[in-house]
Amino acid sequence: MNHIKKLKPMTFWLSLLYFGIPSLISTIFIYYLWPYLIKAGILEMVSFVIIIYVPMATLFIASLIAFLIEGNKMSWTNLSKRFRLNPMKKREWLWTIGLTLFLIISYGGLSFTAKWLASIPLFSPPDFLPPIVDPRVEQAIIPKEFMGILLKGQWWIVFAYLGGLLLNIFGEEFWWRGYILPRQEVVMGKYTWVIHGLLWTLFHVFWKWNLLMLLPVCLSISFVASKLKNNWPVIIAHFALNGIGVIPLILGVLGSNN
Repeated sequence: MNHIKKLKPMTFWLSLLYFGIPSLISTIFIYYLWPYLIKAGILEMVSFVIIIYVPMATLFIASLIAFLIEGNKMSWTNLSKRFRLNPMKKREWLWTIGLTLFLIISYGGLSFTAKWLASIPLFSPPDFLPPIVDPRVEQAIIPKEFMGILLKGQWWIVFAYLGGLLLNIFGEEFWWRGYILPRQEVVMGKYTWVIHGLLWTLFHVFWKWNLLMLLPVCLSISFVASKLKNNWPVIIAHFALNGIGVIPLILGVLGSNN
């Protein structure tokens, strides 16, 4: 039996709060906690996991807590209905393929803008950033190390990366598209995806040099999620885009650069 409570509307101003607080937390983590951990001598890999994945894991937990606060009873049936985890049919798979291709092409095609924005003082990254997330540093196609650890033979790094990626994707998709988007649609109607996509882009202000290449990604994911009322296509496409980074890691672990 379903026990899904009627959705409460989320106004634009309330949306600013729900997007702004997570953005502020991530900003504090990156610009204040990260340099502190570096100065404290914390291993580069450990500090990276804390800074990047803890906020995303928090989003996932927050979405489940919000689900319960709404008065919903915890069950897979209720959870899948509230967070729009509906069965995938042919139409959904076609949208998934199209969205994935668009994300990869648009993100890759606009990757040059990150280096350009980073050259502008207002958008430049802090100097303590590790090379893996610094657009000013040319990345090796097949890296020899990751966060100060030699990659060859270190399969645990690949599995840790994939685990963190799952936290990232499900944290964001459950919070943004699962919990927030349906509530926004109650107020904003068919143009919700535009406002939602712009707010999600601005959420990433802590990676301010990436904003231009993130804009089409955020808008297209928001559009597909709102149009299909099914979040599996955007979860899969989002995972595919972010998961591309695991390929050079695997090659590095295999020692293909030797």
